[in-house]
Amino acid sequence: MALGMGVGSAQACAVLAPLPAVPAGALRVTDFGAVADDDLADDAAIDRALQALKPGGWLVFPPGRYQQARSVLVSVPGVTLWGPGATLQATDPRDHTLGLRADGVRLYGLTLTAAPDQRRSEPAQARISLYREGPTPQRGNVVRGVTVDGAGSVGMLVYGATDFTIAGNTVRHTLADGIHTTGGSRHGRVLGNQVHDVGDDLISIVSYDNEPVVRDILVADNTVSGARWGRGLTIVGGAHITLRGNTVTGIARAAGVLVAQEGNWRTHGVHDVRIEHNRLREIQTPAARVGVTAAPTGHAAIELHTHAVPDGAAGLGDILLQGNTVEHSRHGDLRQRAGRLVQTTPGAQLDCRRFSGH
Repeated sequence: MALGMGVGSAQACAVLAPLPAVPAGALRVTDFGAVADDDLADDAAIDRALQALKPGGWLVFPPGRYQQARSVLVSVPGVTLWGPGATLQATDPRDHTLGLRADGVRLYGLTLTAAPDQRRSEPAQARISLYREGPTPQRGNVVRGVTVDGAGSVGMLVYGATDFTIAGNTVRHTLADGIHTTGGSRHGRVLGNQVHDVGDDLISIVSYDNEPVVRDILVADNTVSGARWGRGLTIVGGAHITLRGNTVTGIARAAGVLVAQEGNWRTHGVHDVRIEHNRLREIQTPAARVGVTAAPTGHAAIELHTHAVPDGAAGLGDILLQGNTVEHSRHGDLRQRAGRLVQTTPGAQLDCRRFSGH
């Protein structure tokens, strides 16, 4: 069944720049003592390589498997980490993030694996984290062509970031969300990722009420499936968000797309959202629930609601639904318990020039 109405926007910002070429002067972790495939920790060598980087420099991980015994934090602005064919294997589930902690840090092509022992929630336990606390956002981070296989928390955490690009990645086997954007992040793109078999939401945007609202985010052309516990695409608190052209399948117990304000999680309200040309299949159906014993929530494929919010809460504002298709949803295509369905609203307001070269 088709759902929705309205007109499109923000398409130009979904175009990615070509991948960069490795410059002749790039450093290599093997020049600093890292040895691939020897099953010994390479943290000291990686630290030496990162300390040798100058702003704008490159660090290459040649093909092979490198051992990561603790979190690796990249704090030099404008650097690029390049690793097609290379794997960074984390060994401590309590401390295993690859943290982008400076403006303009870019990450391309690495595979990051881990063996999580239980669900965790700290930034150090996200497999990749773009993270900055405080009033000044971290700008211009890029994660492209990366594979995350396993994390005790989320696969990719975006916190306090702006002008960011998360594109063309694969995320699977995390114990929390696949890709999670929060902490007042704004003006970002989540494009063309593959997210499968995670412990909670596949791609989520969450705005807690003790932090600024997440705003101006484009989530487009992603393929997500296999949520054992949570939802497919989630906006729980946020403003000026566009979900476009995504494919959501195999959601065991909740909505394929959820837009909500949740008082129990103390989130902001939601307004100005475009949900357009998405494809949803097998939402809480028997096929989606194979091996899942937790009861289904009763959410529709697209669910718009507020939950346990106090009097006077912002709730949900304007929401545009256009050209979405739903096949095989146990509890129907759309359930609207809050918000205003409108025929036009801008959604994500992005300046494509701010993604130049990404």
